[in-house]
Amino acid sequence: MIIPILHDGRSIGSLETRREGAYTLFEARCAFIPGVRRLWVYGEGGRGCLGVMQPEDGELRLRTRRSRADMRTFPREFTYAGFAEGRASAPPRGEEKAFIFVDRGVRYLALPCTLNKARPGLRLREIGGRRYLLFRC
Repeated sequence: MIIPILHDGRSIGSLETRREGAYTLFEARCAFIPGVRRLWVYGEGGRGCLGVMQPEDGELRLRTRRSRADMRTFPREFTYAGFAEGRASAPPRGEEKAFIFVDRGVRYLALPCTLNKARPGLRLREIGGRRYLLFRC
């Protein structure tokens, strides 16, 4: 299935979904938009987060897989894909998962943590009101 990626009310790309065994594969391509962009799928009954789009060859791309268990939190039918409003680098509300983001041209992996104080060699950052350990990748 191919659905449009919408931004400011217009189609800027497409998201292809297909089954691969026990997984659903998502492949997205759209026009380059500056900043960190987290892609969501929308449909009847809610939305589901796919991840952060990565710049590649002058456009934004994302390729990810989701298990059947992951797909239970997604809408049954997808209508369109798009970017959530608000701070793009913040993780989705209610989710405490690792994610990748780009800051000043450097990619980081952010892992949720409960440390209150940074230890030598560790980078802590508060993103979206939650504390994360950062690793350069």
